[in-house]
Amino acid sequence: MKHAIISLFTAVTAAFCGCSGFASTNIASVKTSGTDYTYTAQDAVNLQDFLLAKPTEENLKDKPYDLNGDDIWDIFDLCLMRREIMNQSKNDTDTIVVYFSRTNNTKKVAEYIIELTDADSYEIEAAIPYTDDDIEYTNSSCRANKEQGDKTARPEIAEPIESIDSYDVVYLGYPIWWGEEPRIIDTFLESYDFSDKIVIPFCTSASSGNAASEKNIADLVPIGNLLEGKRFSANTSKESIEDWVNSLKIPEKEADTKMKINVNGHTLTATLEENSSADALVKLLENGPVTIDMSDYSNFEKVGELPQELPRNDEQLDTDCGDLILYLGNRFVIYYDKNSWSFTKLGHIDDVTQEELKSILGDDNVTVELSLY
Repeated sequence: MKHAIISLFTAVTAAFCGCSGFASTNIASVKTSGTDYTYTAQDAVNLQDFLLAKPTEENLKDKPYDLNGDDIWDIFDLCLMRREIMNQSKNDTDTIVVYFSRTNNTKKVAEYIIELTDADSYEIEAAIPYTDDDIEYTNSSCRANKEQGDKTARPEIAEPIESIDSYDVVYLGYPIWWGEEPRIIDTFLESYDFSDKIVIPFCTSASSGNAASEKNIADLVPIGNLLEGKRFSANTSKESIEDWVNSLKIPEKEADTKMKINVNGHTLTATLEENSSADALVKLLENGPVTIDMSDYSNFEKVGELPQELPRNDEQLDTDCGDLILYLGNRFVIYYDKNSWSFTKLGHIDDVTQEELKSILGDDNVTVELSLY
């Protein structure tokens, strides 16, 4: 479904986004005021038809299609809508299959897992590709032999994936080289944070097992939950791989606790921390929304007093834009710039840039309303 949506929007908007003649057309808008709206393929079709003055099956009167807030529905809104749906489609899976495969044996297994789980995928490729001579087992001086004999070797990855933050589950596939995982797998593991991930190793080999490689992985970096993996031969059937995938007991990740921040006509969403301070804030908000008058301080934060004191979990922190902080137990702080002090982190505002947050909060005193999402 994800790939179908992406294809649809490529077709729908390709002729418009970047077409300056059409983008300059001024079309009177239907005023909308929607929030927390999930755009669909049909919304893009509706807006496209509207821009082309074609009849639509739906009544568009209250549709939130003015995405850039200029009171006009135009091609810019269609482009922004496309981006929203593309982002939604990118994030509709919490699983990724990451694999390194020199002879395509591991790739075959990985592709089966991708098909079975509908996961995203990323193939690790070496910046300097491995040749047949590089993996010649009988040659003690070949490249792979030298790397496998050096626990500190870290072959460079050609095009590293930007981030794995949006994934909860990572299938990690590799061939067994000299009884262990290839060192390029170590490069990958040391490049990202796996402390809250579920990692599921799988490997291919003619005879060697996976015990040594899994121990190496466990010892190399902090991993939230390293599940027992599986070794496959080159001719393993899809049915055998499916049986293994179905047998996995993957723990369900608890949903993040979300909070809404209404300020100056904008609704921001924040993800709360897992600590007693944030828990106490949630209990407070369960009784209803809380309004806080906040003042600006030192051009990097807005601060206001909470109606009651919360438990403190103070530690020395370097704040970033969007951090929500508890100070002295009863002051709620929104940071729009950096600071360093000992206080308690309550959460972080989602998906907002520093420039956007500064604009929303403004330069003067501001009133915010906190409520549970």
